[in-house]
Amino acid sequence: MRLGAALFNGNHARLGDEVQRLNDAGLDLIHLDVFDGYFVPDLGFPPRTIEHLRPLTSLPFEVHLGANDPLRFVKPLADAGVDLLFLPIETTPLLYETIFTVRECKMRVGLSFTLGTPLTALEAAAPLIDAVLLLSRVTGESSRGVSFNPLALPRVTRAQEIFQAANAGVDLQIAGGINRANIAQAKRAGATTASLGAGIYRAADMKREVSEIRALIKD
Repeated sequence: MRLGAALFNGNHARLGDEVQRLNDAGLDLIHLDVFDGYFVPDLGFPPRTIEHLRPLTSLPFEVHLGANDPLRFVKPLADAGVDLLFLPIETTPLLYETIFTVRECKMRVGLSFTLGTPLTALEAAAPLIDAVLLLSRVTGESSRGVSFNPLALPRVTRAQEIFQAANAGVDLQIAGGINRANIAQAKRAGATTASLGAGIYRAADMKREVSEIRALIKD
């Protein structure tokens, strides 16, 4: 199981240092949120910021795009050095065309699903994509004390069933309140990648925290 961490939870006054911390902690990727303030009521990293962070690590940059009109972000994110782009299924009406555009820009392509969005689009898209991101909480839920919603777990299992039926090797990522308390459940449900959240930044020793989480999911 691959482990990443969402840079959005780090200290935004010291993003370069935070990238180095994630690199040194032994993670497999850096999860970057790009939000437009409309589809998601927050603003995430602009392509220019990602471009400036790109030389600081060789870890893959995997972007969760939460935006209206996602097509306009594709080329700027590719130019910034993004390796994998998750398109929001809810705001990507011309799905195949947008997938092909992402590939033309030399990025791997995935789809992201908010917690309440049906997974039906996966049946047609599975042979065309590299990854899927399933969010395990509703936007804003953490402010009401719910950082991880267990409703995500059967969705992970269902997505894995769709991939197997389509004979598609799709990486299945889960994000939203993932930590040592629930990561083993996510793996058992079928997740192949987990993006760790705020908990990893609160750990006294990030590298040790990553190592101990890996021990929890070791086969």
